[in-house]
Amino acid sequence: MLQRIQSLLLLLSAIALGVFLSTNTWTGGTEGNEILVNPYQIVQTKGGLAAFKKEIFYVAVLAAIAIAVGVFTIFQYKNRVRQMLFVALNSLLIGAAVAVSVYHVKYDAMTLEGAGEGKFEIGLYAGFAALALNWLANRFIKKDEKMVKDADRMR
Repeated sequence: MLQRIQSLLLLLSAIALGVFLSTNTWTGGTEGNEILVNPYQIVQTKGGLAAFKKEIFYVAVLAAIAIAVGVFTIFQYKNRVRQMLFVALNSLLIGAAVAVSVYHVKYDAMTLEGAGEGKFEIGLYAGFAALALNWLANRFIKKDEKMVKDADRMR
């Protein structure tokens, strides 16, 4: 049923991925030399002009596919085994998007001249939140499936 907790968790996971897509993952640099990483690109600006730009749109594509799979999974409540399969696929997609983002921060953004310490932004935390919510949804789906099997055994 749509009112089950796992449906709400899957919806919250999709919303968290929307936040991941719409915010920065990492910011660094000094004043006048800013570096931004988001799911679409890595941009270094010096004095207001772009000095370095690398397109990483495939991270956004992974996250968008994960949103679509998550929303589709919500409506698979009649077949919990299939729903668990789609949640597992969604976990792989979300994990890949977050991992590739962290990779680009570590090996592309932090190696740029003047990157400094930098800090992770809300986008990365939203990606991890989406992964955790997806995992919780899977736990509740498994719990429901076990409850149905136990009830069938009692008949």
